[in-house]
Amino acid sequence: MKKNILFGFFAGAAFLLAGSFNGCSKSDTGLAPYTDKPELSQLTVEKLSFRPNFEWLGGYVSVLGVNRGSKAALDSTLVWLVYAPGNSLHFPVQFGSLPPGAQDLTSKYGGKKADSLSEDVQYTYWLMKEDAWNQVKTASEKNLTVDSSLSTSSVVVAGDSVRVTPMSFARVTENLDVFVNITSVESLGGLADITVTQSQKDNYPVIRWKIKKSDVTDSTISVIGLNEGNQYTATGQKWEVWSVDSSSGKKVYGKNDVIPSPLALGKNIPGTQTFVEFPAEGLKRGIDYYLWIANKSWDQQGHTRFTQYYAYAVFHTK
Repeated sequence: MKKNILFGFFAGAAFLLAGSFNGCSKSDTGLAPYTDKPELSQLTVEKLSFRPNFEWLGGYVSVLGVNRGSKAALDSTLVWLVYAPGNSLHFPVQFGSLPPGAQDLTSKYGGKKADSLSEDVQYTYWLMKEDAWNQVKTASEKNLTVDSSLSTSSVVVAGDSVRVTPMSFARVTENLDVFVNITSVESLGGLADITVTQSQKDNYPVIRWKIKKSDVTDSTISVIGLNEGNQYTATGQKWEVWSVDSSSGKKVYGKNDVIPSPLALGKNIPGTQTFVEFPAEGLKRGIDYYLWIANKSWDQQGHTRFTQYYAYAVFHTK
């Protein structure tokens, strides 16, 4: 009896296994087939770079374009237009680096290829699959827009615009913001009027001052410092530099006016000693800062609006 039961169990298991193998065709990959084409989406542009990387969702594409301004178009605002046949462009793609097998078509539409992007300039970045590109590539000067109401692979030309399904087209418009921005600068104190402006070359803001105290004729100063926050505190120091004189055999600080205007924040200054090093990461975004200056006649103690031979500026970063 036991033998019959065991024989029946193994025979049934063998039948089930055979059925499961017979049910698999040669084309079965184990993955459910997609009945719908995925949308191009989440086009992301690397932050804090003049030659950013681009990534996206929705599969490979044939075209990547970058226009100066708020419009995606085949026109003179192009700073880069890359084409690769057969949707063979895959991420990441770095601005200015032509992927293998791709062509640069920027000049074909009147654009001028840029070696890198520019600070505080608005750009529109866009992607397109080949099915749409074949219909769009002759539509010069028209605004390329996404229309989610269109069916798969649909392109509609209407007036000065071209509407493309999100299955084949994605775009995003952003301002390039690599450097920390300086806002809300307010200068106080009797020694000088201070300005703080963003550099267009690096992430070191430029400081300028104009002496306004009537009995001071020298525009150079002896001490400069930066604090985090909107007032001076001994614990909030982020940069502090004093003039130094060793001619007597002993170091004397803050008694020589040697620091000139303009000055890049955090840079080395001849004839001085740095007591608090500027942060390696630079200024933080979304922070208030207190920048102060003094000349050789300062009492080396006061940090108020009414301190003689002293001035300061407060500003915000974003």
